[in-house]
Amino acid sequence: MKNMANQYLGLSLFIMLLAFFIILNSISAYEETKSRPVLNSLVYTFSGREPVDIVPPGLRTEQVPERNLGSALDKLEALFESQISSAETRQNRLGTTMFVRVPFEEFQKAVVSSLSNAPPPVESPIGEENIDILPMLVSLLETQDSVAYKMDMILNIAEEPSSLASDEPDKFKNYNDSVSLIARTVTEAGLPTQLVTSGMRSGDAGYMNLVFRRYEPFNPLSAQALDSEAEEAEQAEQEEQGAQP
Repeated sequence: MKNMANQYLGLSLFIMLLAFFIILNSISAYEETKSRPVLNSLVYTFSGREPVDIVPPGLRTEQVPERNLGSALDKLEALFESQISSAETRQNRLGTTMFVRVPFEEFQKAVVSSLSNAPPPVESPIGEENIDILPMLVSLLETQDSVAYKMDMILNIAEEPSSLASDEPDKFKNYNDSVSLIARTVTEAGLPTQLVTSGMRSGDAGYMNLVFRRYEPFNPLSAQALDSEAEEAEQAEQEEQGAQP
């Protein structure tokens, strides 16, 4: 009986030791920088061939991708806040869309004066710097982490655009030319035309609203699905109205 107990004890100790080495092997990692010199030494000793890699183990410089630098919208927000002090920026809760409210004249001067072939900007008061944000703006809107961003520019005017176009066409044309100049300048700087839109609306005159959001190319299949859903919803509404007494 005593011999059997010793056998069980020895077996249990063996199983525990085996489990320890299994766990140790499972959590271990293979480091080529440390194993390569050992393998080279064995190859050189038993075969007489020259080592493949004679670099001793140690720290090696590797290129590490940049992380925690913020998204493209974070960089755009920092750009506007640092270059145009009067700009008001805000992102949505998901961090996929950013809204910027900026005085139109300041934004126009910042964009138009950025091109070398653009006319010289109006002389600024003493102490005010000429802003040059167009190259950085274009580089941030272009593909960032395989995602392109679109910029919607909306000029706020005191009148209704539709009424202004019919009542005062010259004034409407001046507003439209000003917004089109900014859009054309941005596209000439290298941003694709599909990533820039411009327009006008009735609002706080003298300010421009900028909306930055992810660009999604037009998909005919998704558009067809939305149209069919809209038709089904409209048909269901008509049937419901017809069923009412």
